[in-house]
Amino acid sequence: MDNGVFYDPKQNIERIFEVEKLFGFPSNKLVTSNRVLVGEGVLTKICRRRPKLRHFFLFSDVLIYGRIVVNRKVLRNPQFIDLADSCVKNVVDNGIYRNGFSILSPRKSFTVYASTSEEKTQWVIHLKKCISSSASSGMQYDSVKKSPIWIPDSEASHCMVCGTTEFNLVHRRHHCRHCGKVVCDKCSTYRWILPYQGSSRVRVCSECHTDLSTEKNNSLIRNNQQQYQCEKENSLSSVTTCVTNNKVGVTNETTDNFIITPTYLGDVNMINDELNTESDTDSDTTEDEKVDKFIHS
Repeated sequence: MDNGVFYDPKQNIERIFEVEKLFGFPSNKLVTSNRVLVGEGVLTKICRRRPKLRHFFLFSDVLIYGRIVVNRKVLRNPQFIDLADSCVKNVVDNGIYRNGFSILSPRKSFTVYASTSEEKTQWVIHLKKCISSSASSGMQYDSVKKSPIWIPDSEASHCMVCGTTEFNLVHRRHHCRHCGKVVCDKCSTYRWILPYQGSSRVRVCSECHTDLSTEKNNSLIRNNQQQYQCEKENSLSSVTTCVTNNKVGVTNETTDNFIITPTYLGDVNMINDELNTESDTDSDTTEDEKVDKFIHS
């Protein structure tokens, strides 16, 4: 990893301009007043079908990587990871896979491997520093939902939910966007809007559908209970005011020392806004099929 931090403003901007040219970005797309290019390097990224080399650029507030073409003189399919709500986790060495670490963020999570343990250490140290300096004010990184790391296709010969469907030319592999498991089509017919992955409905497996439905129902119950409690408190406050002002319409039972006011029970409007999560109109997309736009004001 080239981990030189360019504190000289002019030199830093020149280096950022070079990155813009590599990706073919318009001039000044990556330049902001406080953005510093911390380092860059090539890492092996574990992708859906097989490991692939990707060129990574670590800025003080964002991680950018792309596909290498034309002898590293041109990069394609830029991906942006906002570091504000990201985190880094160690990956234990396993066979030929060594010097790995995972990058988790709300938009995308994945595992990469460095060539040496020293290079891995440098990446992890600088990533953690950048994440810490750009973290959202007053928010802990573990309180923000992260996208799951997709399990590679090669690690699943059968559906990881039903366990019976064997993947072949007829039965394709799909990935649950909520847990990252490799699943068959019949076990992933549900579509949910996952806020941390955008506003579009995405594929989820039947197990996650059950969990999400339970979570949603529990949330509705909690909201209705809070609404009921709020209405009850407001109603009691209103009745007390009426008694104090001796308004017509409230029957008061009096004694020598105090007034007993009637108890008011407000009606609770139960709202059923369940979404149709069984639509099967969306199709899978792979990471190289679209380029995300990332604009910093």
